[in-house]
Amino acid sequence: MQSLFGDEIPNAPARKRDDRAHAARPGTGPAGMFCRDCLHRHTIKLAKSYQKCALMRHCWSGGRATDILCKDAACKYFTPQNAD
Repeated sequence: MQSLFGDEIPNAPARKRDDRAHAARPGTGPAGMFCRDCLHRHTIKLAKSYQKCALMRHCWSGGRATDILCKDAACKYFTPQNAD
């Protein structure tokens, strides 16, 4: 791409998505496991119920950016709920 003056403008690097909900990228954990099966899943009950990852507590906000979905694939920090 060129500027108005004919100078070449380098392509800007693609911006990486800032995921504040998951401790690691979903899908990096055990195959067939989901966030709903993880010990770190935490439910916050207000007017509605919100699912959060307890490992990301330092990032929690009142918005959707820090919510997880129970159907998300497990991440590499997955710990089974029934771990003893």
